[in-house]
Amino acid sequence: MSSYAIELLSSAHDRAGFSSGLDSVDRYFRETSRGHLEKGVSITRVLVDADAVPPKPVLGFFTLSGILVEAKPWPGAPKGLPKQAVPAVLLGRLAVATGHQGKGLGSMLVATARQLAQETITRTGGIGLVVDAAHEQAAEFYSQFGFKPVSPGSLRLFLPTKSLEGGPAIPTE
Repeated sequence: MSSYAIELLSSAHDRAGFSSGLDSVDRYFRETSRGHLEKGVSITRVLVDADAVPPKPVLGFFTLSGILVEAKPWPGAPKGLPKQAVPAVLLGRLAVATGHQGKGLGSMLVATARQLAQETITRTGGIGLVVDAAHEQAAEFYSQFGFKPVSPGSLRLFLPTKSLEGGPAIPTE
C-alpha cells in the first residue's frame, strides 16, 4: 500500500505535469496557484507519494481561503446569524490526477481540507466550509461528505462547523 503526504505547494512540486482532466482547474494549478500562495490569496496543499523526490509528481491538490458569506438562510447554518456576511473557509479547488482517480485520493483530500478548516475556524472563527462545485458530478461527490446545497439546484455547497470534525486525514507538514 502506498503512503502519502500532504505538503504545502512549493517549487519542489511538478505543477506542469499535473492533469485532472478539467482544463480550468489544471490551468489554475499550473499558472496561478503558486502566485496566490505567495500573495496570501489562498493556500494550496498537494498530495504526493511520501517517498517522492523533486520534482515531486502531484497526485492531487486543494486550495483553502477565507470567505465572507451571507449564510443566514443556508441549511445547517447556526441560528441567529447577523444579517451581514460572516466568515467561513472556502474549499476553492480540489482535483486528483487522471491516473489516480477512483482510488480514494479525493476523499483523503476532502478529509484533510475539513481538518484544516476546523483548525482555522477554531483559531479565527467561522461558520463552516463552503465549496463551489465545478459541475453536478462534483456536487454529488461533495454531498457524500455531508455538504448540502445552499439553495435548491445550487452548486455552492456548505458544511457547518459542527460537521467538520472526524474522518481520516493525512499528516501535513
